[in-house]
Amino acid sequence: MKTTADVVIIGAGAIGCSTAYHLARKGITDVLVVEMDQVGSGSSGKSASMLSLQFCANELSARMAQHSYGRYMAFEDEIGVSIDFKRTGWVSLATQESAEHLLQTAKMSQSLGITTDILSPEEIKSRYPEINTEDIVLGTWGPDDGSFDPHMIMWGYISRAREMGVTLHQGVRATGIRVRKGQVEGVVTDQGFVATEVVVNAGGPWAIEIGKWVDVEIPIINSARSILVTGPFPEIPSDRPFFEDITVEWYFRPEGPGILMGMGSSPTETLDVSLDFETMNEMIATAVHRVPVLEKASVLTGWTGIRPMTPDDYPILGPVSSVEGFILN
Repeated sequence: MKTTADVVIIGAGAIGCSTAYHLARKGITDVLVVEMDQVGSGSSGKSASMLSLQFCANELSARMAQHSYGRYMAFEDEIGVSIDFKRTGWVSLATQESAEHLLQTAKMSQSLGITTDILSPEEIKSRYPEINTEDIVLGTWGPDDGSFDPHMIMWGYISRAREMGVTLHQGVRATGIRVRKGQVEGVVTDQGFVATEVVVNAGGPWAIEIGKWVDVEIPIINSARSILVTGPFPEIPSDRPFFEDITVEWYFRPEGPGILMGMGSSPTETLDVSLDFETMNEMIATAVHRVPVLEKASVLTGWTGIRPMTPDDYPILGPVSSVEGFILN
C-alpha cells in the first residue's frame, strides 16, 4: 500500500480516472487513486452509456458537452482505446407540460451551433411509427448523440495514467481526511494512512460523505434511477436513436438485440439501492404508453444506479476555501 502521494484521488469512476490521466499528462504523476470497489463500480458503470449534446440544462453544460464530445471523438487516437461509439442520434419528446422547456433548450443548443431540429408530432410519427404521439406537442432531434462503452473510457484513462506513473488501489476504502491548521495532511483508509497535501473528491454519490470528513457541505442530491433491458426485440429496428420522454423522465434505446430503458429520479440517502417491483411496474406502464409494441417485450435484466445531481444543474468543481488542498470534482 502506497503511503505518500502528491495527490490522492478518491473514486475511480469516469471523473476520477479522467482526473488521474490529465494530471499525469501535465507531469503530475505521484498520484494515488483509491477505489473502495473496482474501477467503474459506481454511477459511471450503471449509466445508460450515452454521449449527448442534447441533454444539457444550461449553456455552460452545453459548452462543456461540446468540448467533451470533441475529446471523445479523438479518444482512440489519444488514448489508444476504442470507446465503441455508435452515432445513432437523440430524440426528445415533450407533452404540453414540458413543450416550452424543450423548445427553449433547443433554441439554446442551436445558438451554440449544436445541430438540433424541431419536430412536429406528425414528423415524429412518420419517422418512428412505433411511438405513440397522441399527447406529444413537439420533439427535437440531434443527429450527433449516441451510445458508447463507459468501461473502455475509464480503463483507457486509468491504464494510460498508470503507464505514466499513477498508482491505482482497488478495494481500498477511504474513511477520512486528516486536516491540520486548515491544510490537508492525508487520507485515512481501511488499509492505512496516506500522507498527501492534495485530495480530489471524485466520489460521485459518495462525495457528500467525503465532504463531511472535512466539515464541507456539498449540495448534491443523490437520485435513484433504474434501468431495464429486454430480451431480443426485433419489432424495434436496432438503428433507432435514443428516445427521451422528458415529461416523465423515461427513455429507451436499442441495446444489442434488445431494448434498454430507464426511468426515475427519486432522492435517496441510501446508496445501495436495488431495483424494486413498484419502480419496474411504473417503468413498464410508461413504456407501453409511449411505445405500445413494447408490451410484447420480455425483461432480461435490470438494475438501479445513483445519479449525483446539483440543485442548479451546474457542476461542482475546484478548491474549497476552508480547507487548503481539498478539491471538488
